[in-house]
Amino acid sequence: MKKSIKIIFILAIAMTVFSFSLTLFAQTAQVNVYEKLQPFFESLYYIEREYFEKDDIDIDKLTEASIRGLISGLGDRFTYYLTAEETQESNLEQEGQYGGLGLHVTYDAQFKVLRVVSPMVGTPAFKAGLKANDLIITIDSMPVDEMTYMESVNNLRGDPGTIVKLEVFREGIGSLEFMVERKQIKLAMVQSDIIEFQGRKIGYIRINNFFENANSELRNALNRSFDNKVEGIILDLRNNPGGYLTQAILTASMFIDGGEKVVTTRSSDGYENVYKSIGNDFPDIPMVTLVNQGSASSSEILSGAIKDYGISPLVGERTFGKAAVQTLFPLSNGGEIWLTTAHYFTPNGADIHMKGIEPDILVEYISPEGEFEDTDETALFEIKVYPERDNQLLTALDLLIEGLE
Repeated sequence: MKKSIKIIFILAIAMTVFSFSLTLFAQTAQVNVYEKLQPFFESLYYIEREYFEKDDIDIDKLTEASIRGLISGLGDRFTYYLTAEETQESNLEQEGQYGGLGLHVTYDAQFKVLRVVSPMVGTPAFKAGLKANDLIITIDSMPVDEMTYMESVNNLRGDPGTIVKLEVFREGIGSLEFMVERKQIKLAMVQSDIIEFQGRKIGYIRINNFFENANSELRNALNRSFDNKVEGIILDLRNNPGGYLTQAILTASMFIDGGEKVVTTRSSDGYENVYKSIGNDFPDIPMVTLVNQGSASSSEILSGAIKDYGISPLVGERTFGKAAVQTLFPLSNGGEIWLTTAHYFTPNGADIHMKGIEPDILVEYISPEGEFEDTDETALFEIKVYPERDNQLLTALDLLIEGLE
């Protein structure tokens, strides 16, 4: 009886919500939402009335499965649902320290798997050879499509020193298997080095992501470079999956003149928000920017802006192509929906969503033997880079030096 009352209560709420939605949709798309969703309510009614084991129905599970199905029907890999428990766990990665592989992933609703946005430089996932757009199909032989998003993410994490087996699908190659040892992942947002190259001092700055403190760490890295009297800057945005929009604007402001447009967001109703640079006091010197398929979201805001303004040529590979803006909507069950509510556009008006940004100079990365030392370099603000081990960096340096002569 209690379950029956609960289902009736849910139906009543749903009817209210969708009646309101019907009014909104009628004003825009002339769509009768309730009529379209009537089969859903009919199904719920028959389940409650006729299902043999109706006394054992878990209404919360039905609700969560319904929400996931609704989101999956959008076919948008960047829109997803988190349960109340998953919501509590979802901030772990952004705290800057956890035990895992060093992967930034998103849920691909179309294939019901994890899609790699990027591996973090120097982490176990990066060293193992995982790449942007790899689809993680199984984790320790367990199918990802049978897990929730956070279950799959949590299965990637674990105690340092333990091994996780991943089955991955890579377009153009097929199925691959990786055995990756988990480590304690500590993250520095920005890392830098001073490179002596062909008798010139060049500042090397790598932005790993755009979470909290990225702009202040970037300012420190730029100050270090200019204190060392560098003649040019290499800005490395490879394998940077993005982060906060505010951090993207603040970091872009360090390269773009105050008042200039950095990015524009546009919602489905055509409403636009224009974000402008707040300016900086750094001297103008030659710069080259490195990008690849792991450069996504905020990385593309920054690289798109500096390309449009001619501040820096882009060297490397086409970027990931994520120009979708997600808005968090809390739900009454304690969960939340991250819904794509807008796209962003570069200063010249380009929508690069699902397309990416083409570099000015295309250079495919060649991984040399013995490229990485077994050090916890992800936590260091000041690092040592080796241009002779990185053909994309070498190309960027050659281009930069050519412009200085």
